[in-house]
Amino acid sequence: MLRRSWTVCAMTALLLGGSAAAQSPGTLLVGGFGTWTHFDSKWNLDTSFGNSWGYGGRVGAFIAPNWNLEADGSYTPAQAAAGTRFLGSSVTAGDVKASALAARLVYSFPLGNLPSIHIGAGAVLENFRNDDGPDRGTYQFGANGLAGFNLGFGGVALRVDGLVNYLPSNGGKFDFGAQAGLQFSPDLASMFGGGTTMGTTMWAPYMWWDQMDAPLPGTVELGGFAQWSFFDENAGLEGRAVAEDGLGYGGRVGVFLSDPRWEIEGDGYYAPESNEFAGGTNPTDVNAHAFAVRLNYNFPFRLMNRQSQFILGAGGTRTSYKFQGGALDDQYTYNYGASGLAGIRLGIANRTAIRLDGVVDYMPNHQPDANMNIHVRGGLSFLLGGARPEVMCTYAGLESIPASSPNCVAPPPPPPPPPPPAMCQYNSNIRADDPACVAPPPAFTDTTAITGPIYFDFDKSTIRSDAAATLDKKIPWLQANPGMRIRIEGNADERGSDEYNLALGQRRAASAKRYLVDHGIAADRLDLVSYGEERPVCTEHNEACWQQNRRDDFRIVTIGSDRIVIPPQE
Repeated sequence: MLRRSWTVCAMTALLLGGSAAAQSPGTLLVGGFGTWTHFDSKWNLDTSFGNSWGYGGRVGAFIAPNWNLEADGSYTPAQAAAGTRFLGSSVTAGDVKASALAARLVYSFPLGNLPSIHIGAGAVLENFRNDDGPDRGTYQFGANGLAGFNLGFGGVALRVDGLVNYLPSNGGKFDFGAQAGLQFSPDLASMFGGGTTMGTTMWAPYMWWDQMDAPLPGTVELGGFAQWSFFDENAGLEGRAVAEDGLGYGGRVGVFLSDPRWEIEGDGYYAPESNEFAGGTNPTDVNAHAFAVRLNYNFPFRLMNRQSQFILGAGGTRTSYKFQGGALDDQYTYNYGASGLAGIRLGIANRTAIRLDGVVDYMPNHQPDANMNIHVRGGLSFLLGGARPEVMCTYAGLESIPASSPNCVAPPPPPPPPPPPAMCQYNSNIRADDPACVAPPPAFTDTTAITGPIYFDFDKSTIRSDAAATLDKKIPWLQANPGMRIRIEGNADERGSDEYNLALGQRRAASAKRYLVDHGIAADRLDLVSYGEERPVCTEHNEACWQQNRRDDFRIVTIGSDRIVIPPQE
């Protein structure tokens, strides 16, 4: 009986598995789950099995066939351990609201028809506070890791994960647990009447920073922004701790879906502001931060010959107000609500855009009254990756395979006709194998006009009139032979130190190069070297001999063709 049960389970897994190991870039993921968490004992929570159940939701999208970005949030109604206060609280053995927000990068292993296995890593914000009103509570940022598997069929999958959160502050804490639920992959284009985008499209190899005009399925938008926030008159605690309007900053990450007019996006901001009611026992500051996830629709248009988009988006937000100073020092409150966005993405360079947005966050459960904040944002966005359809093979009978496949090869051509006999390159009237087909003797070309040296005065690098005349003779030769490169070698007489003479030789070679460049010769055809006094042509110690050593020599490095062309005037 037990063996039969295992056989049925294995057959079911093979039937349902394999749908989520690899997805088309831009595939949207939406899911819900139940969760069980074992909280670290340092929280002072009752972590018995019956008191750690919660629930949550997840949203994400594939950025490549086996990679996806996702974010999830969970809520667990917990209790402080008997006779204790949970970390940071002033209430003993009370109810505790435990929540977590996590974002991670996930890789799914392709295992054929078996259930897909995935691992992921990212960041997490864990939050604990009393059941009612503001209190000290605590929230901490840390690292998040996850491993799990999917059993899927079509666009629906059963997903089971084990996870661990590490919070490094306050002594370090490890929370671990499990999640299980359903995950869906809705096709937004077909849902909103745009026609299905699912299919058997084959994707070309990924390039993360190539030339791109408009977002592609799976393109990642990564950006930062500064914002000015207009806070509600009760943004915090009405009459005691309300954030003043002011400046903040934040970042965003988004993924364009299989229909790139749609984008799933998450962002967060932090705004440290003063308290409008500071004084007495009231807090001095109200620090606001929020995390939001939205679904955006992009209306494309062109500006300055670049693709840009108008953006409309809607989703959910979680906003917190933390109080500093006074009787409420280090206490905070938070709310969940809706977030709407309207903005524009202006393309300014390849995969780079200016992003300008207006955002409205509305929290209906804020006490005692609903709370609405308005933000104006500006920043930069970078668009990374994105999938392009593969170019398919064009040869007859091979149209179903990509052009990059090694099997996409042209059919063998018919055998060519026999080639005509090779003729002699030196005499077209005889064949190449004729014993008389020999190269004529090379003609001698006098190159002294090119290689002739020029001379300098003592301790000088300026071009004298006789040197200018010599250089003028070189110019027509260099013009007639555009492929020729020459090396200018600077020399000095024996007087002076080695270092000084090397520098003087370099200046003399540079003066000759500058003269030739000023008369139309390309600088990249002229190489420079200095030998100082190392290569004298005369070794006597007198002015007549030294004059011969104060010179520039000219060497032909390459002629760039099979022969040197003599200038017409020669």
